[in-house]
Amino acid sequence: MNRRAIQKFSRKWHRRLGSIVGIQLFFWTLGGLYFSWFHIDDVRGTTDRVAREPVNLREYSELMAPDSILRRSALEFVERVELTVFQKRPVYRLYRDDDRVEMFDARSGEKLSPISREQAVEIARADFRPHAAVRAVHLVNQKGGEYKGPVPAYRIDFDYWKGTRVYVHAHTGRVTAHRNHIWRGFDFFWMLHILDFKARENFNNWLLRILSLLGLITLASGYLLWVVTTPWFRFKKPRA
Repeated sequence: MNRRAIQKFSRKWHRRLGSIVGIQLFFWTLGGLYFSWFHIDDVRGTTDRVAREPVNLREYSELMAPDSILRRSALEFVERVELTVFQKRPVYRLYRDDDRVEMFDARSGEKLSPISREQAVEIARADFRPHAAVRAVHLVNQKGGEYKGPVPAYRIDFDYWKGTRVYVHAHTGRVTAHRNHIWRGFDFFWMLHILDFKARENFNNWLLRILSLLGLITLASGYLLWVVTTPWFRFKKPRA
């Protein structure tokens, strides 16, 4: 194949492939710009959370034995037991899994879960550093969308310019997620980046593989077109 034929071939396929993958290349570049501009702590809302001091369980005495708490549990199976502090009181958390949890006062044995709506608001306020009013409170029973943490969970919406929502697990009283406008933008561009429009987790899907391969071929055809049209790469025939 001579130079003119290679030039015609590469130009034709560069245009064809560019029209197919050009939009996706634009979104990949735009997403990369967004990812590099916003720090991951801003995306996760870490910068708006109150820093917590480490808990020293040695400060608490006269705790019930774990087996006594296990006898009070209604869970058919307990995977792990956690001793921690909840609202300045020692508690045991019994985990069946991340969703099914029971929480007991470690001194009295009183069952504390699920927490109330008012407790969830109090926990969210204590965890959210900016001073903002609570706009709404919702009970979330299904995972999906912007929240994939344990359920049921309370979603506390704050009247804040970032559109912050704080999620509190109803069975543990733990803050399980912060969501804001920066996170939603990140999630949108991440969806376009890996082309997983449902879970936003699978970056081994065939759509991403095919478009990545086509993008590489488009780039290669562009370089080939540059080579065959650049005088630098034209070799003169030796004179007889």
